[in-house]
Amino acid sequence: MVRDTTSGEAADRDDNAKMGESSALLQPKAQIEPDIVLPISDADKAPVGWKKCQYWTIAISILVYNTIMGVAEHQIAKEVNSLTFSAPFFLLWYMGTVRALTFPAYLFFRLVHDVSRSRTLSSRDTPYRDESADSSESIWSLILTNVQKIYRESEIIFGPCGLTLKSAAIYLIPFALLWTCTNGFFYWAVTFAEVSECTAVSSLTIIFVQMISWIFLREKLVLFKLLGAVVCITGVVLTVWASGTSFSASDNSLIAAGLVITSSISLAIQTVGFKRYMGSPTVCQIALYQSLVAVTSLLLTWPLFLSLKLTGNEVWEFDTARFGLMSLAGGLSASGALAYYIGISVVSPLFVSLTKPMYIVVNNGVDIGMKGIHFGLYHGFGAGLVIIGFLMLLAPNAWVSLEIRALVNRLRPGRKHPEKEDEILAI
Repeated sequence: MVRDTTSGEAADRDDNAKMGESSALLQPKAQIEPDIVLPISDADKAPVGWKKCQYWTIAISILVYNTIMGVAEHQIAKEVNSLTFSAPFFLLWYMGTVRALTFPAYLFFRLVHDVSRSRTLSSRDTPYRDESADSSESIWSLILTNVQKIYRESEIIFGPCGLTLKSAAIYLIPFALLWTCTNGFFYWAVTFAEVSECTAVSSLTIIFVQMISWIFLREKLVLFKLLGAVVCITGVVLTVWASGTSFSASDNSLIAAGLVITSSISLAIQTVGFKRYMGSPTVCQIALYQSLVAVTSLLLTWPLFLSLKLTGNEVWEFDTARFGLMSLAGGLSASGALAYYIGISVVSPLFVSLTKPMYIVVNNGVDIGMKGIHFGLYHGFGAGLVIIGFLMLLAPNAWVSLEIRALVNRLRPGRKHPEKEDEILAI
C-alpha cells in the first residue's frame, strides 16, 4: 500500500501554521510594536502635580483674601467708634445698604463679560457683516436677555419656583434677623473690648456648630472633638480673664464676652441653617441672596436703630458720622462673604474655616504691632489654646473616629458588639 506523502505534508504545514498563530497570540503585548504613533496633546503632558499646585494656589488665595477682608472689616468697625459716634446697630444698618449692592455689582460685571463674549463670537461667525447693523436696539435687547437669564439662574437658590412671597418668608426673614444679631452684637462688643479679644471669643462659633450638628443633624459625637471643645473654651475663658487688671476693665471684658457669645450662637444657627436649606449655591446665587437678605434686614431693623437713637442708647449725628469708613467696612463685608462661600464651593468648608484661627493671629498682630496694645502672657497662652482647640474641632472624623456612643456600648459588661461598632472604634 502506497502512502500519500502529498496529503501528509499539507497536513503538517497546516499544523505548523496553527501553532505559529497560537504562539503569536501568546506573546506579551509589550513586544508588539505599533505601526502608527499617535501625537500626545499638551493637556495630556501636564503633570498631575502641576494641577494640584494650581488647585492649592487658588485655595490658599481664597483663604488669605477672606482673612484680610475679615480682619480689615473688624478693625474698621472698631475705628469708627469715637466720642461722637457709638452706634453699632446704625453701623450695621448702613453697612446693609452697601451690602445690598452685591448683586447689582455682580450683574454689571457679568453683563460686561457676557455681552462682550457674545459680540466676539458673533463677529467670528460673520466676519464680513455690516457694522451699522449693531444698532443700539440690538445691544439693549442682548443686555435684557442676559439680565433675564442671570436672574433666572440666580433665583433657583430659593427653590424650583424661584423667589416668591412664601420663599421670601421662609428663607429671607429668618436669615436677615440672624445676620442682624450676628453682626450687631459683635460690633456692639468691640465698643467694650479690643478686636483681638472679641475674635478669640468668637471662635466659640465652631463649638456651637458642632453642638447643633450633634443634636439636630444626628452627627457622631467624637471624643477627640469634645476634648477640642473643652480646650477651646478654656482658652476663651483665659483670654477674657487676662484682658484687664482693674474691675472696670474686667466688667467691660465680661460684657464683650457675653455679646460675642450671643453673636456666635446666632452665627452657628445661621451657618447650619444655610448649609441645610441652601446647599452649595453658585456665585450668582450667593450674590442675589446677600442682596435680598440685606434689603430684608434694612426693612425689618430700621425701627431698632432709630429707637436706640431717640432714647440716647446710641450716639451718632449725620455731621460727625464717618460714612467713608462705614462704606469701606460694608464693601469689605460683602466681598469677604462672597469669598467665604466661593471657598466652600471650590475647596471645602473645613479648609475655609481656618480663617477663624488666622483672625486671632492677625488681629493680635495688628493690636500689638500697629496699635501698641500690650497683652500679658496669659492672653497669649489663651489665644494659643483657642487655636489648638479650634484645629482639633476641624479634624476629619476619619482621623479621630473614637465615637462616645460606641465607647459606652463597648464598656458595658456582657454586651456583644457588632463588627460595625468595632470598625467605628478604630483610631
